[in-house]
Amino acid sequence: MRVDRMPGVKRDSLEVAYRGKVFDIALQATRDPSGQSVLAEFAACDDVVRVYPVDDENVWLIREKRLGMGSELVLRTVAGGIEEGEKPVVAAERELLEELGIVADSFEVFHESTPMLKALHTVYHVVARGPRMSTNASQYSDPAEYIEPAIFPLNQVENLVWDGSIREDIIAFGLLRLLRSLHR
Repeated sequence: MRVDRMPGVKRDSLEVAYRGKVFDIALQATRDPSGQSVLAEFAACDDVVRVYPVDDENVWLIREKRLGMGSELVLRTVAGGIEEGEKPVVAAERELLEELGIVADSFEVFHESTPMLKALHTVYHVVARGPRMSTNASQYSDPAEYIEPAIFPLNQVENLVWDGSIREDIIAFGLLRLLRSLHR
């Protein structure tokens, strides 16, 4: 959620220091516990979804090459921003179709997280049950992204987390939460 849409923020004590395509950086005058005036700095961005498509035996991840991440393909989940007024499960359905050309039987938020307390946004972790290729999908991805599917047996997911194959902590945590929610 961008700075201008944040509930409960006193606008009169807020200064937007930077407004970017993905993040806003804001400064807010406040008081510390001793009552002294301080300037707090934080980032704000739109809420996002992380999508974990699963069938009876597998989880569908992606290998992604992104600018700024070097030439190595990074193992991740399908993810993307939630558009204003959009529900997390609708965003998950849209992102899965856009990035991999996949549809699913059902979508359910199984966890919500705040990855950093200084970066104000919520990540909705969504399980997509019964994934399959769409018959009329046109894959779309950001020109700065290269994405390919990576399907793994559910019984190997924990090893991917512990052997370092999953480089982003929030994805590793999300995968472990997914396994617990599936009772594996």
